[in-house]
Amino acid sequence: MGADKREVLDLCIRILESLKVPGAAGRDQMLSTLAPHGTACHARTMVNKGFEHEQFPLDFAGRIPWDSIKAGELEEGLDGEPTVLIDRDLAMVWTLYWFTRNGALIHLGTNCFTLIKAAWDENLPQKIEWKICGLTDTARPPTDEDRIRLGKE
Repeated sequence: MGADKREVLDLCIRILESLKVPGAAGRDQMLSTLAPHGTACHARTMVNKGFEHEQFPLDFAGRIPWDSIKAGELEEGLDGEPTVLIDRDLAMVWTLYWFTRNGALIHLGTNCFTLIKAAWDENLPQKIEWKICGLTDTARPPTDEDRIRLGKE
């Protein structure tokens, strides 16, 4: 995997890893990955939640109970090899994922991240970096086969 693709994928992994960090540190880690404007769309009908839509950055980051979660209580990880596509300053990462709460596999599905490379800070126009400007995901209940395959029985 080339350096650009690795940088994009690492940013997507960083947002997932923020869920394991409680309090302001986890929230700040999540916010550091997000563009100042963007959206998250969650298609969760298969886990009885329907369709949810949130604005970046605060609505999306604000849905996590940062002050009440414990370290490692929530975890989201990649399932398999992600697809990373880049065209100049636009990137897309398509990946299967799994989600646990207190080590129990709650759901799994597909994440699709959209990223833009730009100067996000008006005060630092020379600082060009990738940020996540869109996230769409699906979710489905895990099967016994999923639990065994992922080692989350």
